[in-house]
Amino acid sequence: MDRLAAHIVATAVLTATLAAVPAAMAKSISDAKPTPGTSASASAAASAAASAANSAAASGSASAAAPAPAESKNSAAQPVPCTDAYQVGVTSYTHWHGIIAFSVKEFYSPSCHAVYGYAYPWLQFRKLKASYDVGMAVFDVTHDAIDGARTFVGGAGGPDFWSSPVSVPAKTCTEGLAHVFFPDDETDTYTAKFCQ
Repeated sequence: MDRLAAHIVATAVLTATLAAVPAAMAKSISDAKPTPGTSASASAAASAAASAANSAAASGSASAAAPAPAESKNSAAQPVPCTDAYQVGVTSYTHWHGIIAFSVKEFYSPSCHAVYGYAYPWLQFRKLKASYDVGMAVFDVTHDAIDGARTFVGGAGGPDFWSSPVSVPAKTCTEGLAHVFFPDDETDTYTAKFCQ
C-alpha cells in the first residue's frame, strides 16, 4: 500500500470513529450496557472503525486495511514509554491559522525495542479552546504501513498524546505521525525518518 492509500484508509477509519461518537453519546446512560473495561461509546466507535476499515478494504481503495485506531483512554491509561525512551530526530510542528498548534515527535526505547509517536498541543493553541481530535501513530516507511494507531476524541486523555508502542524489526525506518482534526481543517504531520 502506498503512502497516499494508507492516508486515505486511516482518514476513513478516523472519520468513521468520530462520526460514531455523537450517536453513541445520544443513547441514554440507562440504555448503555458497557462490558467490563470498555464504555458503550468506545465500543460503538470501535465497531464503526472496524466497519469502515472492512468497507475500505472491500472496495479496493487500498491493497491492505490499516489497523483500526484504539479508543481514547484517560491519561492514566496512556501507553507511557519505557523509562529509557528518548526522542529520535527533530521535532515537527502542526500549524493552524498561523500559530503552532502541536509539537510532533518520535521516541525510541532500546530496552523495549519499540517506537512511539507523540504529540503535545501548545498552550497558545489550548488557550483558544478550539475543538480538536487527534490520531496518533507510527508510520512504517519501510513496509508502508500505519502502526500503533490511537484516536483521542475532543482531546480526551491529553495534553500528552502517545501512540501505542510499535515493535519494529532491524533495518526498518519509521516516522511519528499525528493526524489532527481542527474545527475547519485536518492535517497530517510526520517527523523525520528514523532508521534502526
